[in-house]
Amino acid sequence: MDASSHGGGHSPPAVRWVARAEIAAVGAILIASLLITLYSILARNLGHSTGDWVLKLPELMLVWMTFLGMGALVTERGHVAADMFLQRFPPKWQRVAMTLSAVVTAAVIALMLVGAVSIVRSQIEIGATDEELFDVPMAWVLGALPVGLAITIAHLAVEVYAIWRPAGGRRP
Repeated sequence: MDASSHGGGHSPPAVRWVARAEIAAVGAILIASLLITLYSILARNLGHSTGDWVLKLPELMLVWMTFLGMGALVTERGHVAADMFLQRFPPKWQRVAMTLSAVVTAAVIALMLVGAVSIVRSQIEIGATDEELFDVPMAWVLGALPVGLAITIAHLAVEVYAIWRPAGGRRP
């Protein structure tokens, strides 16, 4: 069950396409964050004042990259260390261990999702905004948490399906 020999995950093609789109979005966010950081450095070296947004926005982008990217890494087999460990199991036990790993991970992420939804809901209720980011609602700023966690749970569910799908599917 060498992940590298399969060209990335074993999920249905549509799910793998979505994962690649998520990775492309994360790449675009990374490039935008890099450009903002370079602008900040250049402006400061030229003696210009930049707003607090120049420091705050790349931090926010890091949160969005993390939470949007983690689901895609499930589908694209981005957990190399776990895969190397599981390769040592017999094929049947590899499937059991991979399923157990995905279920436990999904359960932990589901608990995090409940907390993230609660946080975003409270930000909506109080109408909080981020002054450093031009009064953008905090619910938008923190929206990456529940969105990314839900996407990751969906990727984990598809991964479990891919592990156990009938003939023509993946076999470790």
